[in-house]
Amino acid sequence: MQTGAGSLLLFLMLGLAGSAAPAHIGFRVLAYRQHLDKDHAFEPGTADGNWGYSWWLMRWRHRVLGDPSLNFFGGIAAGSGWLALVGGIGVIVLIALQ
Repeated sequence: MQTGAGSLLLFLMLGLAGSAAPAHIGFRVLAYRQHLDKDHAFEPGTADGNWGYSWWLMRWRHRVLGDPSLNFFGGIAAGSGWLALVGGIGVIVLIALQ
């Protein structure tokens, strides 16, 4: 069995996306719950807690609310979301190149 650098990178990108995506989803749920519990105002399109809320977290918009718990949950969700996005795009590019 021959494995090249592309196979190793594909394996690494799958691992990156596969571990960061569940972290993003879990911490997004915690951030959303904290957002609701503290009764912070939602930006338009984010009140449902879905894709718009994820994008809002990934742009670090939660920092202006000044809630330490929301900053913690949202920060981990944002970082994990970017890692999952990079890993997912990496997987697609590497599959296309092989």
